[in-house]
Amino acid sequence: MALTGLHVVCGYAGSQSQRYTSQALLGKISWSEAPASGVTSTNAAPAATDIAGDAIFRINAAADSWVSIGPTPDATAGTRFLVRAGADYDVYAQQGYKLQWIAA
Repeated sequence: MALTGLHVVCGYAGSQSQRYTSQALLGKISWSEAPASGVTSTNAAPAATDIAGDAIFRINAAADSWVSIGPTPDATAGTRFLVRAGADYDVYAQQGYKLQWIAA
């Protein structure tokens, strides 16, 4: 099935066993979600840990989209950034941050 809308996966960058020698790849996955346009994600970024590091959101959209992240994200009138269709965007997320998007 083709991607429609936007998909976000939340995880940690890098390896848990070789934390200080690893590449910044998506490692431990915490959750994934495909929220509807204009709807804030149900899930939030987990806390940073000494083992896993800081959480990241990996975002991919079917069409160009405006994305906002934060404790109360607002993709219409708040601080936002453009996610181009078909590209992965990695953004560090502080504990409790959520995501909202709208079509560009």
